[in-house]
Amino acid sequence: MEHSASDHSTAEPSAIAEVSLQTLPATASRQYAEPLVLLHGWGCDSRSWQPLLDRLNQTLDVIVVDLPGFGYRGEPVMIQTPEDYCAKLMAVLPNRFLLLGWSLGGMLATHMAAQYPQRVLGLMTLASNLTFVASDEWSSAMTRHEFDAFTLGFDESPELTLKRFAGLMAKGDAENERSLLKALRQQSQAAWEASGQKQLYWRDGLSWLADLDNRSSFASLMQPGVHLLASDDALVPVQSAQSMRTLNRQQNVKVVDDCAHALHWSAPELVIKETLAFVDAVHYAVDKRKVADSFGRAAEKYDSVAGLQRQIGHALLSHVEPDNRGAWLDLGCGTGYFTPHLVERCESVVGLDLSEGMLSHCRKTHGAETIQWLCGDAEAIPLADESVSGVFSSLAIQWCANLPQLFSELKRILKPGGRLCLATLGPDTLHELRAAWSEVDNYTHVNHFAAEADVRTAIADASLTLENWESEQIVLRYDQVRDLTYELKTLGAHNMNHGQSSGLTGRQRLTRFKQAYEQFRQSDNKLTATYEVFYLEITKSE
Repeated sequence: MEHSASDHSTAEPSAIAEVSLQTLPATASRQYAEPLVLLHGWGCDSRSWQPLLDRLNQTLDVIVVDLPGFGYRGEPVMIQTPEDYCAKLMAVLPNRFLLLGWSLGGMLATHMAAQYPQRVLGLMTLASNLTFVASDEWSSAMTRHEFDAFTLGFDESPELTLKRFAGLMAKGDAENERSLLKALRQQSQAAWEASGQKQLYWRDGLSWLADLDNRSSFASLMQPGVHLLASDDALVPVQSAQSMRTLNRQQNVKVVDDCAHALHWSAPELVIKETLAFVDAVHYAVDKRKVADSFGRAAEKYDSVAGLQRQIGHALLSHVEPDNRGAWLDLGCGTGYFTPHLVERCESVVGLDLSEGMLSHCRKTHGAETIQWLCGDAEAIPLADESVSGVFSSLAIQWCANLPQLFSELKRILKPGGRLCLATLGPDTLHELRAAWSEVDNYTHVNHFAAEADVRTAIADASLTLENWESEQIVLRYDQVRDLTYELKTLGAHNMNHGQSSGLTGRQRLTRFKQAYEQFRQSDNKLTATYEVFYLEITKSE
């Protein structure tokens, strides 16, 4: 499906006059139920997404939004504040969706993600600062003097200022700056003409840039997030990247080298790759609150059906040698089954789990005299820097969506020369269950786990040394598929991805699922369920 600059310039605005948007159904096979919503930046309209649309729209429903007064000839109702606009936009968007925003659009998207966390499943921004204009509290931004001068120039000569703005958007891409400048000037001019040259509304957009302060919103974000900044951006200083990382360590802030403010024009293939990977990660990302609640409810019965978990944990434990150099962390300790085994090998042990229900079971079962029990997230471990000499983690890190953050945290808490002994699940886990459900609907019914290549990359990026990697496939056998699903439910390990259906699974769908699973019945009349297990031994340099 071609999306030229004129493809949706005459699209009808949505039902309410304050908001203009258009839904573009997936042109090939729709991969996910939730759409991707695109918010453009100042000085352009929704046609500025042209370099990305064809590829994104193949497997995703895409909703392109025109900000008030941009990109269509209708007469928008005056909206006083960006907060008002976000509320109006949320009123017409689907119940759950992902957000991708560029520049001003990214700032609006960040505000929406913080205000509506149950509806915004994930947030991606391009060349978007937390505050566009610098202040004493946030210096990595355009100076007030520069911004005021630009605003005055737009008031006095909008078309000339838009040409200058196109130059600023293109600056930084040394290899393609001339062609990029030409394309962006055409985009900006087309948007200006399509809007009927409504200077008042574009002027309001500048006011939004000046007024929006997303520092607290960004700090509060809990959804998966990817934020791309350009190394040579003439509008958003690259120094803002480190400030953003400091404010929220769970958001993935990346700097793209040799790129301009118009990132998706300067490096479209890279942005497409990052966006599709982000969409995959969000749909497979685990809702950690659900993880904690689910395992908490399973605590009392967990050990009764945890044969596989015991098998894997004991195999991993055989790699833990006696260590009297300091404390070890049992990360994702669950019911604490393996924690006493670590006590026998290590100077002292801390058991950490995301679920307070599991930790209550630990305290009741194992006591608190020799083991410290902590509630916390593996991606934000509540321990001091270089405070443990080793980490044991059996079947826990597969619940972490942000692998770079996970291994960064593990490196942070590990003493020089310390060791990580980890067991996790690979993407081939429960492939039979996934295949059976895929014949029923397009929802995510089976938890997705990271591929070996992604895990290895995250370890290398954290400057940790992978000493040993072993892979194993364990095949369990069941009489009926309900025996498998009962076991998963009792373990608390049933589907907890964001991409799952929000409704009930009807009787007809369950019947179709069970019929589809029969293809995996073997000659011994048993149904198989495969687990792909990775065992990792990792060290931190002295």
